[in-house]
Amino acid sequence: AKNLWKKILTSYFESGSPFLCFKDNANRANPNNHMGVIRSSNLCTEIFQNTNPNHYKIKILFEDGSSVSYEEDEIVKVDSGLEKPAKKITALDTINAKAIYVVEKEKINGDTAVCNLASVNLSRINTREDINRIVPIAIRALDNVIDLNFYPLEKVKRTNMKSRAIGLGVMGEAQMLAQQAITWGSQEHFDKIDEIMEAVSFNAISSSSDIALEKGVYPEFEGSKWSKGVMPMDYANAEVKNLIDRGGLFASSYEWDELRAKVKKQGMRNGYLMAIAPTSSISILTGTTQAIEPVFKRKWFEENLSGLIPVVVPELSPETWAYYTPAYDLNQTLLIKAAAIRQKWIDQGQSLNIFITLDKASGKYLNEIYMLAWKLGLKSTYYLRSQSPEMSKDVEDRSMECVGCQ
Repeated sequence: AKNLWKKILTSYFESGSPFLCFKDNANRANPNNHMGVIRSSNLCTEIFQNTNPNHYKIKILFEDGSSVSYEEDEIVKVDSGLEKPAKKITALDTINAKAIYVVEKEKINGDTAVCNLASVNLSRINTREDINRIVPIAIRALDNVIDLNFYPLEKVKRTNMKSRAIGLGVMGEAQMLAQQAITWGSQEHFDKIDEIMEAVSFNAISSSSDIALEKGVYPEFEGSKWSKGVMPMDYANAEVKNLIDRGGLFASSYEWDELRAKVKKQGMRNGYLMAIAPTSSISILTGTTQAIEPVFKRKWFEENLSGLIPVVVPELSPETWAYYTPAYDLNQTLLIKAAAIRQKWIDQGQSLNIFITLDKASGKYLNEIYMLAWKLGLKSTYYLRSQSPEMSKDVEDRSMECVGCQ
């Protein structure tokens, strides 16, 4: 295991991938573990939903036109008295005095994860009043997409109708901090983002429950952790809780016990609710900073699926300059701790890049970063973005990111 881990870290350092998914953390906090297992994530590592692979059954067509299906290894007794796995049955056999016309494999579609995403722009929506107003609108809009969407595959539609999964996230965190003169990675930052993510989480869950009362619960609600009043923050360990200091008994700003009772009574419209996507293109188009990341630099060229785009951080001025700390200048454990605080409030995951310069890179440092991520309950990390200290070309290449998450 140690050798495998060393190879993973080496590959991460050399190529920026593979992306890591902590399957134990993901399934421990899976609100729908009664219906299956989270096996992996999407490309951008923020979607965590139950999936099942396609499989095959043995379909036996009889000469009278009837048919029956069995699992491949299911034991079937044929008329000769033999008991054999269904996959060993041939047209020479008979079952219940019925002659077999043909034996064929029948494909059974599994379940797939679905990306149905939106992001709240924190540079414009960051007060309790604004979040209370905007998040319910976003949740209703995303839920409507499920019913209005065009589905290219039957199993995608079937899966989405069962779980009614959506993913509300945030973007513009770095701009919001600069606007409010808050240093990235400071205690003030941690407390602020904890307060904001609590507001987003509470309103998202409450809104989904209200829509459930209006339109009905998602089909897999009964038996889910939602149905038992279990909330995302219930999985946070003591170390994560100790990262913030919002005033002891007054640390929580909302009535969570009332919400638990409401969800148990009314249900939930959506089985999966919150996920933070990378938003590398839409953040530029809307004039804010990308998702939850510190800025790449204060000014640079962004290379993604839209092409090469010159970028200057929003509202750059002598007053905000010091608060736009470049990602490569930060201790990366601060990114992990900030992510752990966000993760406390969301039921899926977040697209989290790690930034490292070659002069700081070492196996020990990388191991410290990723072990801390696992220890603090993160479900995944995205790219390891490395940069030489002599690098003069101010270009951040995100062209390999998923077009849906950009």
